[in-house]
Amino acid sequence: MADRLGVQEFMVITAGGLPIFHYSRTDVRKMDSLLSGFLSAITSFATEFGERSIRSLTFEGSELLYEQFNPDFLFIFLVDTHASKKVLRAILRELSRKFMARYETELRMEIPILDVFEDFSSEVRGVFLYYEGVLIIISNLSAYVIPTVRKEILDVAIRTGGFLDELHRDFGSLGARVLTAIDGDSSIHSITRKLNIEEDAVSEVIEYLAIRGVLKIAKMCPIIEGEDARFNAFLDLIGLPSKEYQLLERAKHLCNGERSVVDVSDRLGVTAESLFEVLTKLGTEVNWSYIEVSGLADEPSAN
Repeated sequence: MADRLGVQEFMVITAGGLPIFHYSRTDVRKMDSLLSGFLSAITSFATEFGERSIRSLTFEGSELLYEQFNPDFLFIFLVDTHASKKVLRAILRELSRKFMARYETELRMEIPILDVFEDFSSEVRGVFLYYEGVLIIISNLSAYVIPTVRKEILDVAIRTGGFLDELHRDFGSLGARVLTAIDGDSSIHSITRKLNIEEDAVSEVIEYLAIRGVLKIAKMCPIIEGEDARFNAFLDLIGLPSKEYQLLERAKHLCNGERSVVDVSDRLGVTAESLFEVLTKLGTEVNWSYIEVSGLADEPSAN
């Protein structure tokens, strides 16, 4: 289940080095031996950078990603080096928050009873499943998708998790500007032009919001109806350049409302930007269907 995310193991340890929870997707537990050599470095870095600061240590083939939730506990992932660190940081925060909330009483005990924490494995699997869906969403991000705010989840995140403070910390005023510009009708391309900001910067904020679970994404899928005399007359009227006309001729049979702008452009071997520019010139002669990218399990996020 965790293969797609790149998580090999998850461990919770006390600041003194006592493991109190260990989850591994296989029977092999590498972290038991690894931590003996890296624990002093981890606790040193965690103390230096403070609580809620996620850091990492890289070594051959793997990486330790860790967070100190408070002075007493460390939450650590052993992950593949190619894994998406943006997503993994969100998962680590989610698991640390859930663990601390679920075992608040038990963690106050001077000597924790380790058996109590074993049932957290099901929680780990559920969170992994949810974020596999998040990976599907962010892998479909492009300039030609329409983001929509999941208002209920955003409201909860703002009330309980200091979400807006974190957004400002990570992106400054840009984060709030992009969030405000998301109206459920505008594509990332349109938002970029509206705000007069580099597309990469806007896309980074959109990706962040999607990872935090406060957005849903719909792909823009063009529809060009069957060729008729009226449509041909319209093309003559707008006077498409020869190169664009040829592109349109190749694209028409693919624009059936089931393929996104990116899918069609990939099939034609052209950029999505050049295809979208031609489609835009057709105005109302092109209809659009919006296909939501699904994959999320029923697991709240954003905290």
